[in-house]
Amino acid sequence: YTWVDSIPLSRPKRNIARDFADCCLAAEIVSHYFPKLVELHNYSAQSSMRQKMYNWDTFNVRVLRKLGAVLNKGEIEAICQCKPGAVELFLRSLQVSIARYKTERQQKNGNKSSMHNSLQENKNTVEAKVLSNEVDQELLIEKEQEIQDLRETVDILEQKVAKLEQLLRLKDAKIFQLQNSLSSRE
Repeated sequence: YTWVDSIPLSRPKRNIARDFADCCLAAEIVSHYFPKLVELHNYSAQSSMRQKMYNWDTFNVRVLRKLGAVLNKGEIEAICQCKPGAVELFLRSLQVSIARYKTERQQKNGNKSSMHNSLQENKNTVEAKVLSNEVDQELLIEKEQEIQDLRETVDILEQKVAKLEQLLRLKDAKIFQLQNSLSSRE
């Protein structure tokens, strides 16, 4: 944890698994090294699993993809659920990715003058593809979130229906019992 401790973070580190579950501190770490790569206002402290997943999905698409450290859904869920070792694996991977990204940027800056013309030609094509991919990824994440919300709503409604059916059976039984007692008195 010495690498994480060397970075100034907005919250003190108490339980590393819980501290990183909402993605805010991960965004701060990347922002410490590459301020232009991360927009910290996109990541707010969260306690609900759904919001944590949203933060991580956003971070994955907008930042980790650029660093070459994309996480799969299972890894994101493990981090959000504070599973032991999940954050440590991510931080190790992030540290390596940040170091690699730094060296790549330094090499690109050194070779930039000789490659400027060819890069400029390819830049428009690449930007169009990346923009299209980002939009597609963001739409996909948004639609998956909507699907998850709708599934949760359906689950809640199914539980309510089951409870109402149970209450109806109890009331029917009570009516039957009262009718029997009434008929026995006559």
